[in-house]
Amino acid sequence: MIKSFAAKSGCCLLAIVVILSCCSLTTVTGCGRQQPEVQDIKADTGRNSDFMFEAGAQTKNSFEADTGRNVVFSPTHPSFITAREFHPYLSFPNEKKYEIKGRIVSAVVPHHLLAGRLIAGVLRELAVQEPALLVIIGPNHTNKGARIITGYYGWQTPYGVVETDHEAVSRLLEAGVAVKNEEILAEEHSIGVIVPFVRFFLPRAKIVPLILHYNVSLEEVKELLQVLYPFLNHQAVLLSSVDFSHYLTGREAQAKDQETLQHMQNFDYQALKRLGNDHLDSPASLCAAFLWAQNRGIRDFMVLENTNSAFMLGNDFIETTSYFTLVFTED
Repeated sequence: MIKSFAAKSGCCLLAIVVILSCCSLTTVTGCGRQQPEVQDIKADTGRNSDFMFEAGAQTKNSFEADTGRNVVFSPTHPSFITAREFHPYLSFPNEKKYEIKGRIVSAVVPHHLLAGRLIAGVLRELAVQEPALLVIIGPNHTNKGARIITGYYGWQTPYGVVETDHEAVSRLLEAGVAVKNEEILAEEHSIGVIVPFVRFFLPRAKIVPLILHYNVSLEEVKELLQVLYPFLNHQAVLLSSVDFSHYLTGREAQAKDQETLQHMQNFDYQALKRLGNDHLDSPASLCAAFLWAQNRGIRDFMVLENTNSAFMLGNDFIETTSYFTLVFTED
């Protein structure tokens, strides 16, 4: 009797262990992925990542056959920000209200999360005019890869995926003014920090992500804008993602910002291009917002805010980064 009871108990214990193991495995791996990984598509199609979207179409067809739903699975870059990190920048007790007149054609925003309130301030204004497309141009901080890089992948955020405009990206690649490199683009916070704000304030907008080497010339920027011209219509905004003075004290950063502001007010591109990291991190990206505005006959801009991390953190002795938010508007 005792042996029989022990045997039965052992069988029950084994069954429980197996069930718990299966539950644990389901918890870790999940019930499935929302989208196939690059490796999975390569394994299933035998093609490299350049054919990602054709492979995505094949996935779509099989999914429609099974469910009758029109859904396309496409790869995305991971989010730079969690919902908990993002939420504090959405509401402030003394939220600033800007008196902006006219439609914003181009703008300048920072890409440090510390300056998230400033980013939110510009995107909140853009939400009023509901642009369908944002061309986001920022620095390639590592200077790796091609001089100008773009990509097709969407961007995952806590509030959903920000999609890219595939037609505009294809036009840039066909014209040879940019090179596709999803790996380098995925690591670049000058884009990655901005997209959650885009998704929250402009959930239907698509983007064209572009990152530039530090020494990209004005001629290259002009050529880039020329190719983008058909897409920069009244439903599009050019957004330059730029941080300003780096690694100085708060007071020193303020002095550098005044020098940079003088050059910006004069639309002095040559002077801006000569500035180093103690003034700003991407002269070419900054010039893009000015050049596009000037192309629209705009020779003035509005400074929404100018501050630095030393002031924001209440410590003038730390190495700081300074921030401008600017908008160019037309009637």
